[in-house]
Amino acid sequence: MKSSRFTFFRQVWTHLIHPYWTSEDRWKAYGLLGGHLILLGLFIAVTVRVNYWQNDFYTSLQELNGNAFFKLIGTWLVLAFFSITFFTSKFFLLQNLEIRWRKWMTHHLIEKWTHEQRYYALQLKGDGTDNPDQRITDDVKQFIDQSLSLSLGFLQQFVALLSFLGILWSLSGTLHLSVGGIAFSVPGYMCWGALLYAICGTIISYFLGRSLVHLGYESEKREANLRYSLVRFRENMEGIAHYKGENQERRIFSKRFDNIVENFHRVINRMIFVNSWNISYTSFDNLAPYLLGAPRLFMREITFGTFMQSASAFRQVSSALSFIITNFTAIASWCSTTNRLLEFKLSLESIPPSPLLHSTHEKEVIQITCDEITLPQGEILSENLNITLKQGEDILITGPTGTGKSTLARVLAGLWPYGKGTVTRPSSSFLFLPQKPYMPLGSLEIALQYPSSKATKKELYDVLDRVGLASFKEKLDEVNDWARVLSLGEQQRIAIARAILSQPHWLVLDEATSAMDEVSEAHLYRLLRSRLPHTTFISIGHRESLKALHIREVNLGKLKDAIPFPDQKMAVVA
Repeated sequence: MKSSRFTFFRQVWTHLIHPYWTSEDRWKAYGLLGGHLILLGLFIAVTVRVNYWQNDFYTSLQELNGNAFFKLIGTWLVLAFFSITFFTSKFFLLQNLEIRWRKWMTHHLIEKWTHEQRYYALQLKGDGTDNPDQRITDDVKQFIDQSLSLSLGFLQQFVALLSFLGILWSLSGTLHLSVGGIAFSVPGYMCWGALLYAICGTIISYFLGRSLVHLGYESEKREANLRYSLVRFRENMEGIAHYKGENQERRIFSKRFDNIVENFHRVINRMIFVNSWNISYTSFDNLAPYLLGAPRLFMREITFGTFMQSASAFRQVSSALSFIITNFTAIASWCSTTNRLLEFKLSLESIPPSPLLHSTHEKEVIQITCDEITLPQGEILSENLNITLKQGEDILITGPTGTGKSTLARVLAGLWPYGKGTVTRPSSSFLFLPQKPYMPLGSLEIALQYPSSKATKKELYDVLDRVGLASFKEKLDEVNDWARVLSLGEQQRIAIARAILSQPHWLVLDEATSAMDEVSEAHLYRLLRSRLPHTTFISIGHRESLKALHIREVNLGKLKDAIPFPDQKMAVVA
């Protein structure tokens, strides 16, 4: 267990904390942190001065000294001014540090997540990387907020402990006791009382609340699962409406919310014990210094001012020693959040290299030589593939359902890691058009030029005309949820327009015209051929009509390299 905890904290430091504090933003971060620590020290210094002020203030009341009383009121106003100034200033610096760290870490994780299409690999793995959106947003925010508040809170209490421990020791004096006829003395007895009280309280808090770490992790996971199912419902409303699947969706929502409620009751049942103990501990903590200091006051060994000062110093020492008790829930929450974030970061950094080796060369030829292509579970989709795709030979990949046609396109794109073999492709440009095109957020112009085209408005108008979307020319600047506004056929026409604007050397169409009728499909293929005369097409589809639009066929069901079609040339659209 000790080794496990050490490994956990070492990984947290190595993967979550150290990267930011050695990044290009480190000097600004150190400046903000240094300023916060200086103000923290000044704030504690004022707190120590207030402790001495309390002695003088209560002594003036005991002695009915009006002049001293009003003078001390003025002193208190000055101390309060500095206390408020230092506190708000250090809070301002801390919030700026937190947002800078969050900004850097969010960008860092997004870059890691999207680098070399790791987001796709994690989706295929499906082991401990659920809901990456929540981990990048909520978990990063909570991790940084809790890390700073707990670490700096601990530092503040440690400095306060060093500052007030000496004061409490000197004010406590020596307590003389006689037990069973044996007399003994306890120097600095209030310090020992605070230490013993805090140790017992910490041990009890640990055993009462240690299960909150796991329960907090489960709570985050189950909340995220419910939110994910609601987002999926929103993104697929039309399909659900056609199926009249509302009852099934409600059952899914209900089941996932029941999981939240089940875990919530576990948390509540545990929190009853934790909160009951915390309230009892805090309540007695307010009474303890008076019980401990009262004997010396009654024996007139100390003044009322010293009694009140020692009580205040005791509470400061006890508060510092009880940091774990008062923050146990926050510590448990931090462990849960950090576990999820660390799990995500380690998954991003531990994606194994694929046995499918990809390389590029200067020849305009694609060579796929694979012993096997498998599913993530190990089931074989295709075996002994030896396919050569040459420039200028438009290829149609066919085969029965389940033979891995779309998977072959993913292999060619470098997305699919499961299998053994090599894929060699030209270094020239590729564009892949899936069956359901992606519609980014923003205007129709942004969607049309996704991801990086820089066409003029005239070129955009022309391509919309060509692909049969002339009615949308006036909506280029309109911001909308185009994935909902456009039908699947219209979205596929947008994808064809992107291909025309991008001018790739190789164009892979994976059922990219499946939502269109055969006449429209043929028209768009001929349009592509006329506008992309130097592009080689690789199509995946089932329709017999597609064969007339290609030169060769690769039938995965028959495991043949290529079946040539009768000598024909595709008519082009001017």
